[in-house]
Amino acid sequence: MASDASFANLLECPICYEQFKTAPKQLPCKHTLCEACLHGLVQYNSIICPECREESPVPPGGVAAFPNDLTMQRFLEHHRTKALQTHTGQPPRSPIKKPIDHSPVDLQRSLQGTLLLMERDKDVFTKANQSLQEERQRYQQWRAAAQKRIIDVLDHVEGIVRQRKGQLLKDIETIYQRALLSVETEDVKVEVKKQGMDKLCVALREKLSQSATVGTRNDHDQVVTMVSQAQAVDASLRGGIELQLTQLNLLETGMDDLLSGIRGWGQVTATPQIHKIHPPALPTSPSIPPPPVLLGHSKMMTGPAMTSHQGMVKPSGQLSKTQTTTAASQHQQQQLKQVPVLQQQLKQVPVSQQQQQQTGGGSGQSTPQVHQEQVHVPPQVQQQSNESQSLKKSQVTPVKAPHSSHIEQHQEPSSRYASMGQMSIQFGYDGGPGLLSSPLAVAELPNGTMAVTNGMTYEIKLFNNQGNHLKSMSLPSRGSFKHGLTGIAVHPAGHMCVSNPDRKEIQLVSVEGQVKGQLRVKVSIGEEKFCPWGIACSSQGVMYVCDRANHRIRVLNATGAHVSSFGGRGKDFGKLDCPTGVALTPNGQVAVADSNNNRVQIFTPEGGFVRSFGMEGSGLGELKGPSAISIDQNGYMAVSEMTNNRVQIFTPAGQPLVVFGKAGAEGGQFASPRGITVSRDGKVIVCDTKNDRVQVFQ
Repeated sequence: MASDASFANLLECPICYEQFKTAPKQLPCKHTLCEACLHGLVQYNSIICPECREESPVPPGGVAAFPNDLTMQRFLEHHRTKALQTHTGQPPRSPIKKPIDHSPVDLQRSLQGTLLLMERDKDVFTKANQSLQEERQRYQQWRAAAQKRIIDVLDHVEGIVRQRKGQLLKDIETIYQRALLSVETEDVKVEVKKQGMDKLCVALREKLSQSATVGTRNDHDQVVTMVSQAQAVDASLRGGIELQLTQLNLLETGMDDLLSGIRGWGQVTATPQIHKIHPPALPTSPSIPPPPVLLGHSKMMTGPAMTSHQGMVKPSGQLSKTQTTTAASQHQQQQLKQVPVLQQQLKQVPVSQQQQQQTGGGSGQSTPQVHQEQVHVPPQVQQQSNESQSLKKSQVTPVKAPHSSHIEQHQEPSSRYASMGQMSIQFGYDGGPGLLSSPLAVAELPNGTMAVTNGMTYEIKLFNNQGNHLKSMSLPSRGSFKHGLTGIAVHPAGHMCVSNPDRKEIQLVSVEGQVKGQLRVKVSIGEEKFCPWGIACSSQGVMYVCDRANHRIRVLNATGAHVSSFGGRGKDFGKLDCPTGVALTPNGQVAVADSNNNRVQIFTPEGGFVRSFGMEGSGLGELKGPSAISIDQNGYMAVSEMTNNRVQIFTPAGQPLVVFGKAGAEGGQFASPRGITVSRDGKVIVCDTKNDRVQVFQ
């Protein structure tokens, strides 16, 4: 008995201490709670496990999207089966599908129990109405608080703007008065020089009129001196008069930042969540016992895990002593009346179409498979059932739970990424021919090989999925070394497209290491030279290349011709500042790691702005120095942050899902991570640049 009690305790939710009534939900940390309690633990779209205190994000589908604990479900079925056998004294019996008449007493008890259930269920609507009313009040309070916050912030901004306006007008007046004073000073200087010139001219005219009388030596010397002075003044005026003036300017620095900051401030979101209202527990008063099972119903039950709506019998684990005695006597009377009241207890595992696909079921059908033990049928029931012989001999192969590793391999992307953060392998740092030197970019080749580019050499190194070095390829260099190989992508034709900003070109390299060609872009007048960085290829061979120096995305068609570009330096939506990473979504949109703007922007294939997410910071959903981006086949985005020294996963809608990594040199830590790619089997491969290695997470 003690072991049974201990086993029953294991089947209780650690929060409400009640046995699981609905499907038990398993958190990423592997602890199990009931769905109702999980709803109460949601805070800021995440849940902190009460057992281990690990924080887990809520999946996009809400709490209901957490996976069911299949092992706990099996234990519950076993426990309820054993409890039902204990209370009835008989093994589970098969259901009788043929309608059977019931006595008036049975029908009255059934009606009595049904009415009790209906009265109980009405409380659900009352609670739901109360909950909705409370939700309306919370919405009103939130709206008022949000409106007040917006008004306060923008009024504060308006006050700062007014203050700045007054200061600038005051500065203008001060500089204007100083400029006027300098002009007046120069005016006085000019007037003094003019008066000196006038006196000299008068003296020269007098000497000129007296030139006939100039005879003495003194007169001659005076004339020579005056002429020399006049010539000196004339020579000084040939170069013009220098005036010490002031140039007045109004420099509108920071205008783009100001407008972008105001336009981008604030974001109002609504996250849907499911809140379940459960009916109250069924009273256990002996005056109104649970009604018997009406076996003539079209929907028949398949075990003690039945709800009160289906079979009008409480789960066996919750029966009181009075109810147990009543049920036993009821069973004996109905046996005498040849009315089968026993329920067949099936160890049943419903397998939905989705679970069949996950476990390799190729039929695509959702018919449940049932394991049925040998059933004992009383003789009376055999006479009344046309199917008694088939029921007595029926036995179906049990359904085995899928292997845990197989479930993990096919689990939803959100669940897989939410539990990610454990490094599986690392390579490139331990010397030998596979030694990496500041790896900058990584790509997965069609055969699963990982191609990694070096930032300190013009080399591409190939590794298998275990991190073992396979081959090194050296590309031709030209001119002074500066950046190395900064981007890599796989062309649908099978070769690699490698960014080489030192050569101002895209190099087309075969998997054997042969350079098959070079692609260059002719920039417009006034632009910097082509500086390729991150690169992505569509299934049609169209290439999207980050031109980091010109803050643009260059579009090259399948033949390698430059056909268009979009972006341009700025902070407004659609503008870029040193883009270093680019990737394509499953629907063909272009995602760009806008590095210096600390955000990711989504564009149409033609370059039209779609949306943006992320802002500068180190919290969940914030970015600092996003350097590369990779998108899996479901649209989930992995972004490496070289300044935050971490990797962040976003949903296809741009909502943050999980963050892992921090600054350091241990496994799972980063030092300025750059290149990133998501492999076809869901692994996240990261170039840990300053640690001279590549880390793989799954």
